[in-house]
Amino acid sequence: MAPKASFLLTAFADEISPDIEVQVKTLNRLQIQGLDLRSVEGVNVLALSEDQLTRLENAVEAEGLHIQCIGSPVNKISLDPSLEIEETKKLHKAIEIAHRLGVKRIRVFSPETDKPDDISFSGAVIEWMSKQKAVAKSEDVILLHENDAKFWGAYPEQAKLLLNELGDETFRAAFDFANTTLLGFRAMKDWFPWILPYLDTIHIKDAKEGHVVAAGEGDSGISETIQWLIEQGWNGPLTLEPHLTAAGPLGGFSGPQLFEHAVVSLRKVLTEVGADA
Repeated sequence: MAPKASFLLTAFADEISPDIEVQVKTLNRLQIQGLDLRSVEGVNVLALSEDQLTRLENAVEAEGLHIQCIGSPVNKISLDPSLEIEETKKLHKAIEIAHRLGVKRIRVFSPETDKPDDISFSGAVIEWMSKQKAVAKSEDVILLHENDAKFWGAYPEQAKLLLNELGDETFRAAFDFANTTLLGFRAMKDWFPWILPYLDTIHIKDAKEGHVVAAGEGDSGISETIQWLIEQGWNGPLTLEPHLTAAGPLGGFSGPQLFEHAVVSLRKVLTEVGADA
């Protein structure tokens, strides 16, 4: 009998609480192995002080966890040449924090254009992000592009152009089910299998009738997609980002109880598709 598929489970722990101690103790109790760092004590990762980073490191180590990814807000802006220098500064800050914490992955976005689904912006977006990729390569980190909201790369045809042009060991994809469902797309119809060679991480949240819900409770096809990925031999990180209470421009929140519900729901999906949960 073949061994069951097994996935590393990680989470944006600020979905649980602003308090780092509550974050890491909850992750440990729920047997979530990794923390994706977006904010602590209400402070965005790029603005954390040295003291906050030290306390974060100590708390994570004390619970036997690891920091999986720097959940930066890089490129959550308009495609405006006057903003490019500032975003590059943010990327350098994210890289500095990644090196400080021994992390390789940095989550980024693609800028927002006047018409989000206008493929004619491809040249400008790819040029913008190719410069950031060059910085990442020189600093030995991996950029994970997330298909978030209505940013340019949230649309599958445009994301395909971006990843076909830039995708390699330095520039990879973090695919989010709910984000694409909320735009009217579906994972298996619009993203798979073309994204598979670039896929590093999957962000786990579902959506139904315009609202974010826990995994398996929506229309995103999470079960069938994970089943297909298992058949392809893919076993990258599954990262919980539930957004069950609130979602904003720089993050989301669920609270301890709803976060636990999101974990239970994901494990139910994994059990149904024959994976270790």
